[in-house]
Amino acid sequence: MLRLFLISSLCMLFLACSSEDDSAALNEWFSDQGLAASYGKQIEEIEILVKNSAPGFNDAAYMVSSYAALGNTNGMEHTLYFGLEILDSLSDTLKLRMDKIFYEDISGAPKPERLDATISWLIEPPEFQHDTAWLKFEKPFTDPADISLERRADTFFVTLPEGLSGLKPQSPDDTLRLSISLKLRSDGTVLRIAPPSTSDIRGLLRVAQKTNKLDTDDCPKCLHSGVRESLLVTFEIKNKEIIAGKTVVFAQLVLPKQSGTAGSELELPVPVYVYYRNIVSILEDYKVNTAYVDSLKRHPNLIFSGGDSLMLQVTRGLRNYATTTGSLPDTIDFILRLGVPMLDTTSHYFYNSIYSSKKVFSDRPAYARYDFSSALEAGKTAKLKLWFADYGDKK
Repeated sequence: MLRLFLISSLCMLFLACSSEDDSAALNEWFSDQGLAASYGKQIEEIEILVKNSAPGFNDAAYMVSSYAALGNTNGMEHTLYFGLEILDSLSDTLKLRMDKIFYEDISGAPKPERLDATISWLIEPPEFQHDTAWLKFEKPFTDPADISLERRADTFFVTLPEGLSGLKPQSPDDTLRLSISLKLRSDGTVLRIAPPSTSDIRGLLRVAQKTNKLDTDDCPKCLHSGVRESLLVTFEIKNKEIIAGKTVVFAQLVLPKQSGTAGSELELPVPVYVYYRNIVSILEDYKVNTAYVDSLKRHPNLIFSGGDSLMLQVTRGLRNYATTTGSLPDTIDFILRLGVPMLDTTSHYFYNSIYSSKKVFSDRPAYARYDFSSALEAGKTAKLKLWFADYGDKK
């Protein structure tokens, strides 16, 4: 366990710098905890069977905070919703400012000059709705109209159709509450925009984003990055006696990996994160344990990065599994998710760190898609590589 590594390192340092009495006290504490200050390693590799997999996707609309996405690519469609409160009249133009962090610091792609879109609207009841009620969008939007987004410098201008721009309150004392839906018709494009404000859209109260999954039937085992999606995979472990009761120092799930960058929006490597019962595996363990894994390549959990194997750290999950009270279960579950793209593949770090000379990970996701179908087909085998603590005659 990671705790064992940290405590062991502290112990060695403490033993080198302390008196004999202090060292004896520390060794006694280790003994009381059932830990050894040093140990060998025992390496095992076993095959496990893919039993089943189940995708999980949250398509609920949510409020926009740091930036918004508009468009569709790799089987995902991102729609924006604007909630307005109009006291006099609605402006005939909406302004969408491009997200400078993405377009100046990350994306090398040319900025589009014109994008085709569809806009529709809904007149809301006069009573103000709480955000949670508004986000349900229970009433259908009406009068869809095809429009274009025209770029000038770093801003896209949306000219409203006549039926929408002419809306106003029925009397000077009334308030017109309005919701507007905007989606792109240009395939393969995602426009990142800064959060709109009242200077961009007159009477703006709130902005929401909703993502729909378009490729559910075509790609049931696909994972998409930049959205709230996961893939639950159940593996059957037949030779459980190899694992039972042992201290797992490090563990990897090894899956075959697709070559090429098909499905990668930005042509950048994207990490695959592994969760076990809602506990994220600690990616920094890759760096901590490189001394124990002589053949470990840097960042083995990256897709769109070459190589033929995807090596995912599952250390915490296997530690919990190995120490389960009673007989070990026949199966173990892992949850897979995709992260934000990696900018500096030469870094040892799995997070943006002050110790790295460059930013390691992007501040914005890539809207990429990766197909796990060939690797996670029911009945196929995968590998578990396990490093156990070999205490010998020690505790």
